[in-house]
Amino acid sequence: MEYTPDYFCREEYRAFSAYRALSRSPLLPKRYREVFEKSASEEYRHYLFWRRLGGDCATRSVLPTTVLYSLLVLVFGVTFTLKLLERSEKRAVLEYSRLVELRRDLAEELEGIVREELVHEESFASSVSESRVKYLGSIALGVSDALVELTGIYAGSLGAFASTLVAGLTGLLAGFSASISMTVAAYIQAKSARAERPLVAAAFTGAAYVVVTLLLSLPYFLLSSPLYAFAVMISTAVAISLYMALYTAILGEKSLKREVAEASGLLLGVSLLLYLLGR
Repeated sequence: MEYTPDYFCREEYRAFSAYRALSRSPLLPKRYREVFEKSASEEYRHYLFWRRLGGDCATRSVLPTTVLYSLLVLVFGVTFTLKLLERSEKRAVLEYSRLVELRRDLAEELEGIVREELVHEESFASSVSESRVKYLGSIALGVSDALVELTGIYAGSLGAFASTLVAGLTGLLAGFSASISMTVAAYIQAKSARAERPLVAAAFTGAAYVVVTLLLSLPYFLLSSPLYAFAVMISTAVAISLYMALYTAILGEKSLKREVAEASGLLLGVSLLLYLLGR
């Protein structure tokens, strides 16, 4: 791809629109909005700089960007959204650093832009702290265990129960019982690892387990066909698995394809095995 002033102009305007949308989001605390407002003003200055060099660049409507980042904050949280923005920021820093060598006449201004882009990352890291990120390991433990446990139970129920209500109650009770034991195990594990707040970590594990249990059990109380209920349940399980894979891949800067393949393969493999045993 050829990086031209018009390209950088559009990218900076897109970043400005994203930060402005976040700064106006009612879902975020005031201290977060203030950080994003400052970043938006800086990105707008960068946009004006590139527009001055390349003329009036064609900027698209900001409404899709505003809606997109508002939804990302709602579904995935602030940290996830910032990680996506940081990827663009890092690419921009690399290209601007390269341009410093090619355009010595613009070196001072470009170096200033690079410094501001790097300050964005530092200010985000110091200002944003989410419980869901801090206790991501505990949440992932509860989610993954519940997915394997419940999909296995419901896969086996296809050959064991004719009633969706009986199958639903079986999975629900098994899930609630397992969530208690998992919470206790998570507390002991966190305490032995000398975690800062083992009780909170255990609570996140247990809560994640219960939420997954409720979501996977729900189709069995709404549908009369065991096959349809199982299809909806397994679709829900795959969706949850993909959500966690995407979340951990972006936050951990890992390969998304690998995370999705591992999570989906494990889930579907266990379900198939227990379905065959249930028959």
